[in-house]
Parts: sequence; structure tokens; C-alpha cells
Amino acid sequence: MSTRTDPDEALAVLAADTSTLTQLLRAIETLEQQPQERTVRVGVSASATVDLLGVYLRRHGLLAGTGVEIVPGNFDDPIGDVERFRAAGVRHVVLLPFFDGLLPSFEAQLPNLEPGAVDVLEESLRSRYRLAFEAAREMDSVFVGSFHRLGSPVDLGGRDVVATVLHRFDAALREEAAGFSNTRVVDTQDVVSTVGRRAAFDHRFHLRSRAPYTGAFLDELARRITAGARGFGAHFHKVLVLDCDNTLWGGVVGEDSPTGVGLSPHDHPGSVYWRVQHQIAALRHEGVLLALCTKNNPDDVDEVLDRHPDMVLRAEDFVATRINWDDKPANLRALATELGVGLDSMVFLDDSPFECEAVRQQLPMVTTVQVPRTLSEYPRVVHRVAELFLAGGTTTDSRDKTEQYRRRAQAQQLQARSVDQETYLASLQLTVELRRDLPGDAARVSELSQKSNQFNLTTRRYSTAEVERLVASPEHAVYSLVVGDTFGSAGLTGAAVLRYDGDRAYVEAFFLSCRVIGRGVETSVWPQIVVDAIERGCHELHADFVPSAKNTQVADFYDRLGLHVATEADDGSRSYRIDAHDFHTPPPAWIEMSSLG
Repeated sequence: MSTRTDPDEALAVLAADTSTLTQLLRAIETLEQQPQERTVRVGVSASATVDLLGVYLRRHGLLAGTGVEIVPGNFDDPIGDVERFRAAGVRHVVLLPFFDGLLPSFEAQLPNLEPGAVDVLEESLRSRYRLAFEAAREMDSVFVGSFHRLGSPVDLGGRDVVATVLHRFDAALREEAAGFSNTRVVDTQDVVSTVGRRAAFDHRFHLRSRAPYTGAFLDELARRITAGARGFGAHFHKVLVLDCDNTLWGGVVGEDSPTGVGLSPHDHPGSVYWRVQHQIAALRHEGVLLALCTKNNPDDVDEVLDRHPDMVLRAEDFVATRINWDDKPANLRALATELGVGLDSMVFLDDSPFECEAVRQQLPMVTTVQVPRTLSEYPRVVHRVAELFLAGGTTTDSRDKTEQYRRRAQAQQLQARSVDQETYLASLQLTVELRRDLPGDAARVSELSQKSNQFNLTTRRYSTAEVERLVASPEHAVYSLVVGDTFGSAGLTGAAVLRYDGDRAYVEAFFLSCRVIGRGVETSVWPQIVVDAIERGCHELHADFVPSAKNTQVADFYDRLGLHVATEADDGSRSYRIDAHDFHTPPPAWIEMSSLG
């Protein structure tokens, strides 16, 4: 009897919480034999034996759509491992220091150690990991595990020296990590708490082979690392689309009335939905776009949003709504078009198995999450949803997107009333500040490079560390565009990366947020960029267009900018050039330009 598994079955096995290790390994092998759109190399360096962590990183990587190749490090050699990882082309690193392994049976030794010995050990810890973080500065991401306790505390009337030193060393590790923008601390103590202490550790294998962790601990740790790396770059979610009945509140508004739905913070089950709404409101304040997609009477939903005394989320918190009786896949398509985002950037939350399955079948690129049947699990599920959006971190310019998209809608309404396009654009009172090589812009430029698909000439993605390196490089320039109009500032919404080589300037990347496409912003910055190149002694400007599934609308951008095709490949890729002194495309008259840096 064949034990082979088809890819769909293998994915189901990976997603199931009840799968055995043997089943997982077979499913991973099946999927890794299939062509992967993306494959990344992940280096693992630990001061404990964590061989199974690689299996679980491969599991969660495949679930996120990314193949993961594990590069194992040596035992307790973070500095040397990072150097080897760099030589092996690793872009993501996991560092796992183990508190009880800082010295043999460190927790047992601690009550007997002199304070001076602890001081020396802390300084050694800081030095080792500071050097490791520095060596990994240019990598895409570094995940370092925090310290946690292996043994159980003993009540000694507040004299718990292990807890005191652990807290001190953990603070030291976090302080060193805080100096590196690509480094994130994973709270392993919280992993222990989530899994349960007895389920997290296997003391037999720890004493025999310095392998303290169970598969349950390593699986949850791998899940958090994969989420923190946004599936190792496989996804970037922007919009959370919500159903209403039994999703935002308990009950059905059309049957229970707008005042009869369950939403009280003091009574079950309304208290669960009230709590969940607070979790969702926190996402909205971190820059996640909220939208409604519900089969309901619009007046009933509006009444709950506007008048229910316990409603946490109000109408102004939603950037777009589809409250009607149309099928939900069609409504999700309409929302994506209205917001100018890809369906793969959406997460859909609904209580109905029928609706969830319809979306999964018709729109598999949408991440669909069902409200759990056991309602007490709902806040935990929403916490997992939050990880999809916020695990990679947020920047100041990425927050309060709801207001930015609302201004976009106002601009579209103004456009509908304008006589012609140029009159409309002039009425917006557009401003563009062109900033050059500002280190403080690096995180947002990186974020934009990951998110921008429609207006992205080469679809190059940059980590924050890479942008920081380019900003500091004399052979490169990183331009960022800050756009404003009569409705307010849209923030940092575009970037260009140039490389200078002798008398030639090469455009390595140019990308814009979809929120400012079509206003002339895309052409406004190039006269200044070309002038800067000439002042550096560059006589030629070179640029490339690399086609993707989503950037067809900018396929002729460099043609419109006045550059000439130098070469063209069968896949549609084109190289352009122009004599810098022959560049005469003027900035749009309706944009007020300024520069900084």
C-alpha cells in the first residue's frame, strides 16, 4: 500500500494540530518535492540541542508558502555561526541562548556563585551577542530567544536568586538586541507558558544530550518565528475584512434587533465579542485597514455601529463596507478594487463555515479565518490574526491608514466633480518632499518595498538593514517621497534607490504606494534625481523594468519618462538608458516640490 501523499493532503497534515512527527516529516517531504515559488535559507544557532526546530520551521514556512532550507550551526557558537551563515548566503538567523546552559547546570549553581562571577558572566554574554548581532547586521532578520527558566521556582521568602539573575540577564540581552533594527526578541518564556511547563521540557534528554525541549515547544517557537518574519517574506497583509453577526457581536441583528445583539462587557457571550472588538480596535490603531463584508440590512448594521452603547468599533473605524446580500467572494473582489489592494493582502474573518469555504474555494489567495465553535477560543484566534499583520512590526508612517484611505476616497469624490484631470490635480494642492539618505526613513522604505506591487518597477525587496547599508554607502542614494495634499499628509509613500558607477547612474528600484498613483508624483522627482546624478559626474542614466503579475500598469513608465529602450528580453524585461543631459521631462506644474538631505 502506497504511503505517498498528494500536496493538498500534505498541506492539511501540516495544518492539523493532531499530526504526528512521522506524518509531518512525510508531508514536508512531499511538499518540498514540489516547485516552490520562494525558498529561503535559515540559520539556527543555539546553546542547546534543537534539531527538531528545523523540522518545524520547514513546516510553518511551507504553510506560509515558503520553502525553508535549514543551515545548522555549531553548539553554542553564535559569533562563528553567523559568520558561517553569511558565507552560506543565509538571510534569516535564529539565535537561541539557553539560560541553564550559560554554565553547566547554571540554575543549580547560581545560589553558590559569588556576585563577581555573575558580573563577569553578564559582560561575556553582552559581548558575545553584541558581536553576533553586529555580524548579522545586513541580514534580513535575526530572531533571538529570550531567557526562560528550566526548573520550577522554590518559595524562599522572596530570595529567588535564579529569578533575579534571569531577569537581569534577559534585560541585558534585550538591551543589546535593541541596537539592531533587524533583530527581534522572541519571548520564549511566553512560549513555555503557552505550551505548559510540563509539555515544554523533557528533562531526560536534557541531562543525556543537552536537548531540553519537546516538539510542542519547538513547534510553537517555529510558528512565532515564521509569523514574525511574515512567512519569511511570503506575505504582507493590509486589510482585515469582518463579518458582523456572530463575528463582531453575538446573535443575528435581523432577528435579535440592533439593541438585542450580545455585546455587553459584563455578560457572556457578549463579553467575548466586546473583548474581541478591543483587540481589533488595537489593530486599527496600528495601521491595519478594517472593512465590513456582511449579508445584512444596511440600516440594521448602521444602527448597531452608531447607537449600541457597548459597541467598541464605530462606522468611522471602517475604511470600506459591503453590507448587502451579494455573495461574499464578489464583495471581497469589490473591496479590493475600491481600496486598490491585492486580494492576497486581505484576511477575512467570518463565523459561517459555508461563507468561509466559499471564499477559500473561489479566492484561495485571501487568508480566511473562521470564528471558532468554542467561543472561549475566539480571543486567541484574533490574537493569531493580529500576528499576521503586526509580527513584522509597524512604522509611524504605516499607522492610521484608515484616515489616509478616507482622504483617498475624498480625493476621488473631488475628482468626480472636476472638469478635467489637470484641474482636479491642481485642486488637490499636491506637495512632494524628496528626501535623500535619511537613516530615519530606512524602516519605512523597507516596509514599502515589501508591500508595493502595482507600482514597483523591479519588485526588489529590501530589509531595513539593507536600506541602512545603502543609505550609508557613498556609491548609492536612497530617495524617499513624502506626499501631501489638501486633505493632509499621506506620509512616506515612495522610494527610489540609485547606484553610481563611474559616469553611470543605475536605478535599482523605484516603487510607490498605490494611494498616490496617478497624481504625477511618479514623474515629479526625476528632474532632481537626474540633477543629483549629473553633479556626481554621471553622464548616463540606466534603469530596468522587470515584469511581475501585478505591475503591468507601469510597464511603459520609463518610456513615458523619456528613456530609450536599450535591450528587451522575451519575458518582457527591458533595460533603458538616456544621456543625463538629454533628460528634459519637467515636473508636473500642479505639484509643489521641496527637498531634504
